[in-house]
Amino acid sequence: MNSTGGELLVLSQQPSSWKSHGLQKFSCSFQNSVEFPQKGDINTSANPSASEDDLQITEGTILGDHHVVEAFLGEGGFGLVTRCRDTKNNKTVAIKVNKSDPEILLQAKLEIFILEQLRRLDPDRCNIVEWNDYFLDGQRICLNFELLDQSLWDYIGDRNNRGLPMRELRPILHQLANALFHLGSVGIVHADLKPGNIMVLNHSESPVKVKLIDFGLSCPASAVIPGDRVGTIGYCAPEVMLGIPYDEAIDMWSLGLVAVELATGVPLYPGEDDYDVLKFIIETQDYRSKETRYIKLKQMLALDANLRITPSEVLKHPFFHPGCRTLAPPGPLTTTSRQRVKCLAPGHNDRDCRRRGSIWQPSNYRMNCELLSHD
Repeated sequence: MNSTGGELLVLSQQPSSWKSHGLQKFSCSFQNSVEFPQKGDINTSANPSASEDDLQITEGTILGDHHVVEAFLGEGGFGLVTRCRDTKNNKTVAIKVNKSDPEILLQAKLEIFILEQLRRLDPDRCNIVEWNDYFLDGQRICLNFELLDQSLWDYIGDRNNRGLPMRELRPILHQLANALFHLGSVGIVHADLKPGNIMVLNHSESPVKVKLIDFGLSCPASAVIPGDRVGTIGYCAPEVMLGIPYDEAIDMWSLGLVAVELATGVPLYPGEDDYDVLKFIIETQDYRSKETRYIKLKQMLALDANLRITPSEVLKHPFFHPGCRTLAPPGPLTTTSRQRVKCLAPGHNDRDCRRRGSIWQPSNYRMNCELLSHD
């Protein structure tokens, strides 16, 4: 039974990557935290149309037994996020409704596994969304979370993408570093840090308080498998894009990109695919300009993950000390030819390109420019 007396979920399929190799090993430390019996209530094969679940949910729909849909907050490949009123206690909550597609069901079960580990953390002190529980709505898995105000992405958009002043930026970064520090304390990699997965509790407060949400791609740090693709284009670390070993340092890379976006109002590494993003990454590693010196947290964007600053070091950084002076906003980024990225293509014979391509070996290259720096 779950904590509210509902049905237990069954991990009936062996998940891929960490889900098959790392989950069993990792769960040994938490064998009393969450129980997955051998046989249970989720049977995706019983619903032949499960993979085509179109989530025909409208305002007024009752999810489970007592959650009435009042509004829609967002959607994605997994399904929908709705604002619901719990008729048992009249509280308003956010419900993540996962589609009944077998792969999405599996991912939802794995997210529950991660959320169970996070129960050991104080959600308010650790700047992590509070997860209440899960329940079933037919073949769908629904996750019940506290209701928050708006995403950081929307918060920036409300400012016409002009970026935030340092007095607002500093506490937000401190809270996010705090969240990553506590995730690390329980061995979890978030793996999809971006403005859309950071929620503002109350946009009218100053300074605003934020919480990290969406652990659908999260995994145990001890069970990461190289080549397992996580994250969102434009925010994931180079080691993820290139399929080489990675760890919790990928979250720090993403935080560095979030920091720049908060300061400037626009993403540092735009692009529709990895190729575009790698182009911008290579470009910004080659000079020490004001574009890459604004609000710098040392080594947050180091290409070598081993040299990347840790959450605990971020929290101790002088940037967060009273009296830290601010810098002038940066100018626009320049652009360069894609030729500098073509050297990464397998089988390329150009000697100079191969030399430049070696920067992607983490031990061979240290990033020249650092975020959040002061003179």
